[in-house]
Amino acid sequence: MDTKEFRERAEREYERWCSNCKENDEYYKELLSLSTNDAERIDSFYKALSFGTSGIRGLMGPGTNRINGYVIRKATQGVANFLRKTVKSPAVVVAYDSRKGSEYYARETAAVLKGNGIDVCLFEEVAPVPLLSYAITKMECDMGIMITASHNPKKYNGYKVFNRHGYQITGDTPELILKEIDALDYFDEFPYDAEHIYYGGKQIGEAFVQDIRKRIWWTNPEIMNCLKTVYTPLNGTGGAYVSSVFDSVGYHNYKIVPSQEKPDENFPTCPQPNPEKILTYKEGFELLDRSGGDIIIATDPDADRIGVAFYHNGSKILLSGNQLGILILDYLCHMLPPRKGQIVAKSIATTPLALNLAHRFGMKVVNTLPGFKYIGEFITRLENAGMADQFYFGFEESNGYLYGPSLKEKDGISGALLAVVVASFHKCQGKDLLDRLYEIYDEYGYCVDKTRNYYFHGPKGAEKMAQIMSFFRTEINDTLGGKQIVRKIDYMQPSGLPPADVLQFDLDDGSMLLIRPSGTEPKMKIYSFESDDFKDVEEEIGKVIDYFRGLQS
Repeated sequence: MDTKEFRERAEREYERWCSNCKENDEYYKELLSLSTNDAERIDSFYKALSFGTSGIRGLMGPGTNRINGYVIRKATQGVANFLRKTVKSPAVVVAYDSRKGSEYYARETAAVLKGNGIDVCLFEEVAPVPLLSYAITKMECDMGIMITASHNPKKYNGYKVFNRHGYQITGDTPELILKEIDALDYFDEFPYDAEHIYYGGKQIGEAFVQDIRKRIWWTNPEIMNCLKTVYTPLNGTGGAYVSSVFDSVGYHNYKIVPSQEKPDENFPTCPQPNPEKILTYKEGFELLDRSGGDIIIATDPDADRIGVAFYHNGSKILLSGNQLGILILDYLCHMLPPRKGQIVAKSIATTPLALNLAHRFGMKVVNTLPGFKYIGEFITRLENAGMADQFYFGFEESNGYLYGPSLKEKDGISGALLAVVVASFHKCQGKDLLDRLYEIYDEYGYCVDKTRNYYFHGPKGAEKMAQIMSFFRTEINDTLGGKQIVRKIDYMQPSGLPPADVLQFDLDDGSMLLIRPSGTEPKMKIYSFESDDFKDVEEEIGKVIDYFRGLQS
């Protein structure tokens, strides 16, 4: 579709929405105001917001390419049609985070499901993703739906779909649901029942905290309380649950950042609440400076990810997701030695140091595609084979961690506890986390990991990313930035994993590079694991991306 066709499609849809929307509709005034904003109008309507590998995510506002009530209700009716065709007497649990519109979209989701005769449990208040994952299996539901945009800026929201095992949908399920959604229109009259929804969450939340307490049973309060922690839930869902878990194990030497303690849709002090970004910790460092302390722990708004920051020799340090994962795995292996043959599961974009460490302790490593759902899928296969206890630890580069097979989803709540346990242990040895990380590098090999994000917005963004992937797929075969390519893997070809638009380059100096378009955002992600100077490689990649960005649409 060329630019003219995108524009024509956008104008047709815009006129249709103006004709069908009502004055009391969400975003009605914003819809009318688009008549004088060509760029925003086209971006809002040139396509339907895609139902991707696990759901939808996007900017909030009027339009087919935005998150709003019409988009949510249409998606939910598609989910309902899928469930009624595949499950007898289906049941769904629905949860939501602290973002603007999340509670409203959760209620609309529940009402459409209930109108279709599907049993629904809607959480009474904001809830973390790992709690939803836990609730799905404990309540024996067939699906879970979470209204969240994870760590995206505050103007985003989204709709994540989880299967009955508690991880985000995989295989052909997304495609089958999309087929049902595409058969519907935004202005259809969908069945709707807001009167008979079951509201719950308190008891399952208490059970979730106790499950973490049982899973991480070996904590030592005396050692842990030597560490002074600043914790921030970043105005999201994690605050009450992290506090409850800390208190349940006897850990009390922590303070919560006051301005970020309560759920707040405006995220006033962290407009981009992402634990992977150092600016996210500004308020945390200010509290650390005022009150003293050792580390800052942050959970993102839906509390499935954590980050850790601290001072080292006077400098602010933010651990990458890979570094924190290696530190947790290192601690677990030494303090809770795994049985021979137990398994560490990680994504292909996660540090190769995990392989060296796991082999040192007699463990196997299983690689999955990026996305924790694939780790959840792997745990489920073990469970179905009666081998769930073979799973030891799972993690991915984007700050997601899981110890033990109780859940099938990354868990920032138990992750926060693990971070305290690990940091307090090393403090008692006279070290901070960076000191221990350098020791690990000395033993297993130095590896710098970086993630570079390149954004491609607008009607031609996806096309340009496809052009870039095609160029790297077909033209880059022998060298990259002056380094020899010793192995190239195209995960669209048979690899032992499901087909995925991911390229991997292994270089002759031991470095590794992965390139893929994001499945949830308009960006290309490039992961590197560097053992030598990477400047020339980075420059070549930048030139390729700049070239395709500069092409006329």
